[in-house]
Amino acid sequence: MGQIIKMSLVLSLVLLAIVQIPLDIRFRQLSRRATAVTTVVVVVSLAVDTWLTNNIAGGVHAFLWALVIGGSYLLLHRLAPHSLGFGDVLLVLPLTLAVAYGDAYEKIESVLYWQLLAACTGTLHAVVMRVWSRKSSIPFGPHLLLSALAVLTLSL
Repeated sequence: MGQIIKMSLVLSLVLLAIVQIPLDIRFRQLSRRATAVTTVVVVVSLAVDTWLTNNIAGGVHAFLWALVIGGSYLLLHRLAPHSLGFGDVLLVLPLTLAVAYGDAYEKIESVLYWQLLAACTGTLHAVVMRVWSRKSSIPFGPHLLLSALAVLTLSL
């Protein structure tokens, strides 16, 4: 993947984080419009890079990861709607596409690192909230966004 495409993905996710993180922390909801716009930007960026580099396998690989991760989050949302909101389900789609695009073997690790980092920071946040304020409910969107940004930035 070209550096320009990587930088456009990082910039797109930074802008999404600027919009979504304060919303999720303050109101416990995510902007579907911002997520949809970012998804379109990510898909177009990856389509252009796939066309320019003829990296069809990378595009298919990212799409399949988005289906697996998005489907898993949708299942979690359906089983426990109070623990994971639908905004988080929508949010993982552009994040997964951005993190999973590229060399298939290298990106399996990136997706796993991203999910592990988000889960660990979210768990730590929930434990701290439980101890300090007796609340165990936390906004998970910031953990997803910042973990994806960390993995993408480290892969530059």
